[in-house]
Amino acid sequence: MKRIKVFSLDTPLGPVQAACGPQGLLALSIRGDQGHFARLLARRAPGAAAQEVSPGSQPAGRQLAAYFAGRAPALDAAVDLSGLSDFSRRVLLACRGIPYGQTASYGQLARRAGSPRAARAVGQVMHNNPVPIFIPCHRVLGADGSLTGFGGGLPMKEYLLALEAKDGPG
Repeated sequence: MKRIKVFSLDTPLGPVQAACGPQGLLALSIRGDQGHFARLLARRAPGAAAQEVSPGSQPAGRQLAAYFAGRAPALDAAVDLSGLSDFSRRVLLACRGIPYGQTASYGQLARRAGSPRAARAVGQVMHNNPVPIFIPCHRVLGADGSLTGFGGGLPMKEYLLALEAKDGPG
């Protein structure tokens, strides 16, 4: 039976829930919705035995705390993308390459992932991103630079982008 470690972290956006397996962070819910986290876990680690741990005991937890404190960590904790399609992994890894404080369009991300005509499909992958923030889908914008779609809602996307800007949110 697969064993995972789960933790919750209070942030300025509300509670964030995460699950880490032997290969790294496999699920992160920024919605503050226990039902969403349960569904995400059922997809990413079906039947896994979960152990509650403190956020500080996991690299991902320590990095999230630093991120929300306004310190620009590398956010380089290992992520587990097993079970995802090859296309999804390519897109998510291309997204992970968007530097802190910078953005890219869905079309640019499609090109970086080797599928230049797949901007809409990239949007679907971003919508289903199992580890937001570590794979910074909030940094992906419309072709015209507009804020578009985000699982946590556009105000959260705007907050995260402002947090990464030099002046910070608000």
